[in-house]
Order: sequence, then C-alpha cells, then structure tokens
Amino acid sequence: MPRIELNGVRSAKGNILIRDVPTESETYPETALRHSLLHIPPAAPFKNAASNYLKHDHQTLWSRNARTQVNQPTFLVETAPRGSDVIVIHPGSRWIRIGRATDPFPVSVPHVLARKVKSTHTSPPQMVRLLKLNGDEDAMDTDEVQEIANPAEVTECISTIRAALRSRMEFYRIPYEDEGSQAAAAFNEAIVAEEIDSSQDIYKVDWVTDNSEEELFVGHRVFRLADPSTAGYEVRWPMYSNHLNTRYYTSRQEALNDIETIWSYIITQEMGIPRKQFKNFSAVLVIPDFFDKHTVSHMVDMLLNQLDFKRVCIQQEGLGACVGSGLNTACIVDIGAVKTSVACVEEGVLMSDTRMLLDYGGDDITEFLHDLLRDIKFPYRDIKLNRLYDLHVMDDLKARQADVASRTYDFFVRAPERATAKYLLKAYDETIVAPMCIFEPKIIDFESKAKVNPKRWDLSGIDDGDLGSENPTPAMIISTQHLLQMGQTIRGRPNIDVKFEAGKLPLDVAIFNSVRAAGNDRIKKFLQTVVVVGGTSLIPGAVHALESRLQAIAFPLVPNIERLQVLTTHPDLDPRVVAWKGVSIISKLDALNDLWVTKSDWDLLGHRCLRERSMIDRPTVLIP
Repeated sequence: MPRIELNGVRSAKGNILIRDVPTESETYPETALRHSLLHIPPAAPFKNAASNYLKHDHQTLWSRNARTQVNQPTFLVETAPRGSDVIVIHPGSRWIRIGRATDPFPVSVPHVLARKVKSTHTSPPQMVRLLKLNGDEDAMDTDEVQEIANPAEVTECISTIRAALRSRMEFYRIPYEDEGSQAAAAFNEAIVAEEIDSSQDIYKVDWVTDNSEEELFVGHRVFRLADPSTAGYEVRWPMYSNHLNTRYYTSRQEALNDIETIWSYIITQEMGIPRKQFKNFSAVLVIPDFFDKHTVSHMVDMLLNQLDFKRVCIQQEGLGACVGSGLNTACIVDIGAVKTSVACVEEGVLMSDTRMLLDYGGDDITEFLHDLLRDIKFPYRDIKLNRLYDLHVMDDLKARQADVASRTYDFFVRAPERATAKYLLKAYDETIVAPMCIFEPKIIDFESKAKVNPKRWDLSGIDDGDLGSENPTPAMIISTQHLLQMGQTIRGRPNIDVKFEAGKLPLDVAIFNSVRAAGNDRIKKFLQTVVVVGGTSLIPGAVHALESRLQAIAFPLVPNIERLQVLTTHPDLDPRVVAWKGVSIISKLDALNDLWVTKSDWDLLGHRCLRERSMIDRPTVLIP
C-alpha cells in the first residue's frame, strides 16, 4: 500500500498538525466573548483583597441622611426654645400623658374612649382585675360568675398578711386591737347616707343622658356617661399592661385605630395643635421596660404614617424615671395600675438583664380594699366596681389610708339621677392590709387574669433581631429556678412559663432578684438607691413597708452592706409623671439627634430601625 504524506508539521508531542485545519483550542476559545469588543476583567485575587465599604460611621444611611439635613439651607432663624417642637407621649393601661418637651407637666387623660354603636349589645366590663375572693357580680370582671376559690386558702392569705402586720406593730410597740374590725363593722351597719343639695356640691357631675347624639367620648368625658350600654356606647381601654388589649378588640388594627383617635383628640383638643401641623413636630414614644415588640412597632408606624409626625424616637420608661428623679444609677420600681416593672439603670443605660414584669398593680389593691371593706359592712351597699363612678369612690379611699387605728372617714357618692350622698366609714386595719397584697400576691388569681386577656392575634412577621424583647430575662430565670426540678425540661428548655411564674413574685423578692441579675459587684450599689414611682407609690406608708422588707432579705444575704434605702420622688414632683418628665429632659439633649427615625428610614428599613436607632441594651439570652 502506498504511503501517504500529510502536508503538515509535527507538534512537540509528536502529533501531526494538518495545515489550514483549526485546532480544538481555536474552535472553542477558553475565554468567553473572545471576538467581542467588551473587555472582561480577570478575577480579583481574593487572598489579599481589602475594602473600606461600610466600615466607617460616615458611610451609613443614617449619616448620609444627617448630612443632608445639615446641608439644607435655613432661611429662618430659630427663636423657639429647644424641645418646643417635640411631643412626648407616655401611654399606659389607665392613663396617657402627652405634652411638649418644654412643658413643666404633661396633659394627663384617662386612656379610654366610648364609641356610639348602632346594634344593641352588652358592653364589656370596664375593668379586668380578678381576685380569689371574688365570687359574685361585684367583681371588676363580670363576664361570668366566678367560683369562689378555696375559702381556707383565702382565709390563710389574709391571716398571713395580718400576722405580718401585727408582728411589725409589736416591734414598734404599737398596740393591736383584736376586736377593732368588729367594732368598725358595728358602726358602719348603722350608718345612713346624708343627701347633699346639688346647689351645695361644687363637684357636681353633669351626666350625659341617653339621648346624646355625640358619636365619640374620649378621656374624662367617658366618666360622665351614666350608663354607657343603655345609651348605646361601647367603652374600650385599648392598652393593657405592655401590649394591646386583646380582650376588647377582635383585631390589632381595630385597637390601633382607637389609639390613633385618642392621641389625635388629646393633641388637637387639649394641647391646641391642629392635625395638619403634626408634620412639623417630632414625637418621642415612652415604652415599657419589658416591651412588646409588635405593639411598639405598630405604634411607631402609626405615628409616622397615620399621624404624620416628622420623626419618631423611642425611650424606655425606666430610664426616664431615673433621669426624672435626678439620678444616673438606681433600681427603678414602677407600680402602675395593672403591672409593676422593676429594672436597674447604670450610668444612664437600662440593664435589660435586670428587667422584671409583675402582673399586679394598683387595681389589685383597689379590689382587695373593696372586699375587706365589704366584710366590715361598708355603708355604701350598692357599690359595684364595674361602674366607673363607684370605682372612683374606692380609689379615693385607697389614697386616704392612715395608720392602724379606728378612724372615721367621710366619702361622697355622685351617681346619675340621684342626689349626692355623704357616708361615714369606720375602718381599723383594712386600709393598711389592702396595699400589702403586693407583698403577699397569693391572694391574686393570676390564672384567671391570663384567661381574661388571651393572645389570639397573629403576631408573626416581626423579627426583632438581637433586641430580645420577648425572651425571659436572667432576672426572671433566677426567680423561677426553684420551680425547675431535675428532669423538668423539654429539649433543653423549661416546661413552665418563666415570664408568667416570675410575674407572681412578691415585690420585695422581685426587686432583690433584679439586683442579683446585675452582678454580685453591683448589688450593694443598686440596693442603696431603690426609687419607687407610679401612682401606687402615693399610698402612705408603702415606701417604708417596702424598705423594711428589703432589709430583712438583703442584710442576711449580702455581706458588708451598710445601707439600704428606698426613695420616692421629690415632694414637688408627682411620681405618676416622673417618667414623662425624665424623657422630656432626654429629648432636649444633643445625643438624641442620632436616634431619630424618619419616615424615609422607616419605609426603607421598617422595624429594624428600632434596633439600630435606640439606646436599648441587648439582653443576655439564657436557656435555663
């Protein structure tokens, strides 16, 4: 066979390369778009790569927005005092306090509204408190008749409170009369009401009759409704403890609409600021120490988008109470209407690990006092705490308590379609025993309270990152360690509700556990300055009783402690507004300029602004 010579050359490997025939590398180029005019840069060497992107504060979105505001030209010279364009809002379960940061005191209005409804219905009860003593229609909660708790348990609780009171009286060498309550009951049973002529009553109430055509009542005007359900009104309290009131509303938006109505009414009617001028004001929202992230997020959204404020900032009420008291380090105890919060503040920073939320407050004291006075034949036999004007009578008696002695009080009942009635009341130790339920909370039915305000709304969709507002704090975990037995955990977590169980502690024990969570090196410092604020702190003797109980706990357990002091606010400052006053001072500081959240920030980042633009301390996450 003849040999065929190929017209080509041999490669380095000995292969024959035929001329004019493209090789594989020429047919399939290794670099994409080789014949394109577009230049493709090679891959960067990541081994030694470095960048300064977002590594400096001036590169963040907040800094760019701040520079934009600074560079804007100002055509008018600012003559108004600092803080005159800032409105501080402190909402609560029973009261809301709103005012300019430059005002000496806020506008205090009941956080309630009554709306005209078309359909006939049964109005929900006005209050939501429950005690183990209540088993009839006189209780503040009247949805259904409650079964009386074990009588032996109730009697034991009251006997324990009276025994503690008697031992302290013997220590101070004050005689205790065993028959004092029986003598008071005999006196009260013979009391007959004295009618006061309407022309002589300077506090006469102009009651709203059934034929009112107004669609809405807000604040104090709700208390003028003689019978809201008969007049066709539905009374609602939109806030409960640290979250929205799920008892009165079927949806979150319905509750937020009522809150918007109340706040807008107060700012326009009480403060005289037109709704169209809201865009020229900034708002500072005072939130609870142990706050609900969903409630805070929706309130901030409402302030920016519905009420159209220029910018919003959030501050915790514990820090405000500390600043309002003129201190920078203290253990703050805020006793409100339905909750009591405890938290430690160190050098102007609220320590999240020390927060405690107790599920009792001034309303529990009011109801307990009602039951004790009923046992000694309370002369006003027809009192019902689910009526607002009767609740006012009991609150007045609670604020006028005196020493343990047979004393005679006078009180007035102003009811619709009746003349003002004056009663005399004799009581022995009832007015002292009632506030002591915060030190012996076994008398309170916490299980029934949990059923009254269920969490039935969908709360998903909000992630607070490392804010940790919903996690049990180390102080709560310390308080419930005695409930955890060996093996009582499910997948490494406790099979009890830590927050619920910690909320049932006596007040003195809760304060000591809160201080312990701050660290052993800080216990003495915080115990030397315990500040009690809130409306319940106005009860005479409450501060002294708390101090003596804290001393009994701390002195045996804390070595070398020299002084333990429980303080209240300055006599010239109302303890109910001290948190608002402190936040109004903070809102005028230059440091707050870095914490404002504008509408553009909120639209871009949403609830993440609450984490990035706040002074909230990040708590320690523990799994007990």
